[in-house]
Amino acid sequence: MLRFFRRAFPGLLAAALLAASAPGALASAAGVSYYVDAAQGNDSAAGTDSAHAWRSLARVNQVTFHAGDQVLLRAGGRWSGQLWPKGSGASGAPVTVDRYGDGANPRIDGGGAVADTVRLADQEFWTIRHLEVTNQAPSTSTPGANLKDLRGIHVTGTAGRALHGFVVDGVNVHDVTGEVNWIGGDTADDAPGIHFKTGWDRSKKTGGIVFDATVANPGAPATPTVLDGITVQDSVIANTSFAGIVVKQYSGDAPGAVATGWGSRTSAGDTRFTPHTNVVVRGNHISQPGTAYGCNGVYLTGVRHAVVERNVVDRAGTSGIEAYFADDVTVQSNEVAGTTQKAHGADANGIDADKGTTKVVVQYNWSHGNGDGILLCQFVFGDVVLRYNVLAGNTRYPLYLHSDKASKATVYGNTLYNDRGNYLVYGYGTSLTSSYDLTDNILYSKVAGASLTTSSTIRYDSNLYGGATLPVPSGDAHAVRADPQFTGTPDYTAGTPASGPRLTAAYGLRVRSGSAAVNRGVAISGNGGRDYAGTPLYTGKPDIGAFEVG
Repeated sequence: MLRFFRRAFPGLLAAALLAASAPGALASAAGVSYYVDAAQGNDSAAGTDSAHAWRSLARVNQVTFHAGDQVLLRAGGRWSGQLWPKGSGASGAPVTVDRYGDGANPRIDGGGAVADTVRLADQEFWTIRHLEVTNQAPSTSTPGANLKDLRGIHVTGTAGRALHGFVVDGVNVHDVTGEVNWIGGDTADDAPGIHFKTGWDRSKKTGGIVFDATVANPGAPATPTVLDGITVQDSVIANTSFAGIVVKQYSGDAPGAVATGWGSRTSAGDTRFTPHTNVVVRGNHISQPGTAYGCNGVYLTGVRHAVVERNVVDRAGTSGIEAYFADDVTVQSNEVAGTTQKAHGADANGIDADKGTTKVVVQYNWSHGNGDGILLCQFVFGDVVLRYNVLAGNTRYPLYLHSDKASKATVYGNTLYNDRGNYLVYGYGTSLTSSYDLTDNILYSKVAGASLTTSSTIRYDSNLYGGATLPVPSGDAHAVRADPQFTGTPDYTAGTPASGPRLTAAYGLRVRSGSAAVNRGVAISGNGGRDYAGTPLYTGKPDIGAFEVG
């Protein structure tokens, strides 16, 4: 059970969401507690105390619950099928699903026979805690043939209004055999369980924990359903396909559907864009080592005001943490490791600010052993600040510049350590018509001649270039060519559910007090106030790289 991340990162949004959605003693006292015991319960019993518990999920699913009610499943119990309790809570008094008694978390197995093992639809103010959830269809002799439209926990709606207050806390979701549907691509590449060119709404909505919305009649959509106040925290998600955690808004691009534009954007000011709001993904351990179909660790699309912090994403496919058609997203203090290409996907990046993303801040992250450390892929338009991250041991492009002309990236105070590939910073073609500003970064390579892409639109200034011989960009008039004098080397062992993100494993890339990186940087306003290790900025003159020495 995860208990290591009860340290909320300072921020009014995160604190307000947690306070508003957490069930308190008053809420519990105001409602009724119902008990469910898979071994000793009786569906004819009252269910209101542990001695008269219900037995089945079917009994729970018959009831409409109210503000402050609790549905308590006996620890160590095991059920098959679907949990879909009805009703809604209220602000400050959610309906809570939790466990009672001693032992392992109660387990619910969907077995691939239900689309969603735990489901909420057009409901609000719910807290789901301390469950073990799976949804694994039986395997066949054909790899991928058992992948279906499956999820572990699914919160959805067609109500055409705002639905508020969802907390998923301390759950363990694993072994969900969801199909892999890609937005574009070529259908000639289809394989069992993998489909290309399915379009926006039919893609990327299977996996461990999914929040989304749709419409009752795609041919005549009315008003959007907006999920407001989503928190997923302190949970373990493993071997779930397509993804670990998904938040996705409806847009209307399936055959026969009328386009709404609620979940997509044509510009930063697109008035049709109606995203889900106030999303926190905190302190989770997401890993996909046991499935060839487990792709995005965290996928946020059609969202506004989101914080993704202090998570571990280990051995996912495509992208560890990705934002797409999103506004005001902060990705901070995460460890993302070992992302590879899976399910015929093209990418393998740690963190991705992708299409139509604005006001994105990526800071204090430890990205190692991925294909690409961080991908800036802001197609059409976008803006991103990338600061005080450490990128090391990534096999292809530590920093991949791949945005369109109307996008802008500000990249400062990062440490890029290359010991495995032929690139440090890479971009090509029309991606070089975007605007990139790279300042105060340590660009270090143990591989001689590692490429640093140059263009009239890429501004290098006051970066330190060290290690093997590098082709230092001529435009960096304040370039520092020197050994950064690291205190050690990075540790590439990924964090576990018990440890959380091992951000200190990057501390070997701190520099010594006599380093040429010290006091050689350029002061940048609005810099977040601290470095990767939490040291205040600045101590004396600005230093180069992710660590402030002073």
